[in-house]
Amino acid sequence: MARRREKSEINPIVKYLLFSLNFVFWILGLAFAILGTYILILKHKVVKDAFDFFLDPSTIMCTAGAVIVFVAFFGCMGALRENTCFLQFFNYLVTFMFVGEIVFVIFVFVFYFVPDAREQLGLFPEKSMHEAIIKYGVVDDDDMVNFIDNIQQTLKCCGLGDKEDGFLDWNDNMYYNCTTTSKSPEKCSVPASCCKIKEGDIRNILCGKNVMDPKPDGSVAPGANVDKIYTVGCLKSLGNWINSNALVAGGVLLGVLIPQMFIMCVSRTLRYQIKAQKAKWDRPENRPNKFQGDGPYYINVPKDRNQRAGRYQGVNNPTFDHHS
Repeated sequence: MARRREKSEINPIVKYLLFSLNFVFWILGLAFAILGTYILILKHKVVKDAFDFFLDPSTIMCTAGAVIVFVAFFGCMGALRENTCFLQFFNYLVTFMFVGEIVFVIFVFVFYFVPDAREQLGLFPEKSMHEAIIKYGVVDDDDMVNFIDNIQQTLKCCGLGDKEDGFLDWNDNMYYNCTTTSKSPEKCSVPASCCKIKEGDIRNILCGKNVMDPKPDGSVAPGANVDKIYTVGCLKSLGNWINSNALVAGGVLLGVLIPQMFIMCVSRTLRYQIKAQKAKWDRPENRPNKFQGDGPYYINVPKDRNQRAGRYQGVNNPTFDHHS
């Protein structure tokens, strides 16, 4: 009588749930990578520095897609092939991204809510972002211009700094600077994306004209038309939004972190189940015996010594032909 097949330690629901989730992410990541690469090729984009990278949605899309494809591959194959090495490496990758996101959240919290610690740690991202103001319209990159315009329109801000008068940052741009030597027609102005536009108003690209006035010492002050634009810097505006919408910000954060925690738990559970199944196979009673196995690849040798002798000498063995 054949042995009853033992129940596997590996839960198929856990296995195929992890595979399905990672397969969906793999498809999405591949689509992001292909689309981002296609856009970069179309516009012949050359990334020269970090600002070109982070201020171009296509480069971010391409990189994010490649990372997702790489991580999801190990999750898919680890689950499908029940490979503990792949699953462990996948778990390390997801954990690394999870920790990175936690560090970023701490960075944002310190930047906005612990100013003393920010100064001690030297956390001044506005200095790095100021480079984008200088390059705006100077470098032939429409994507970067559109990206900054979208930020200013979405956050209702002007300039990328962490100041109430962030719009004065545009004085450092070659076209918008308010120096006496400037010959630009956009002198002492800001981009139209800084303008306050009410519902039903006709968009005026010159609404940011003359919002800065030059001073004798070379600095600038708010001009006569400053009431037509948003004056606060975008980093400052983002902090104000977080303060006013703490529950929404917390919900978005949990919506990003909880799925990753779930995937890490599922991956770890499957890896432990695979190890438990391997441990069951390694038990002495479950090891196949090459002398007494009952499968098609084993010789079924009788345990009794006399029967073994008779089997191979034709004694008491009806299948052995004595006269052959």
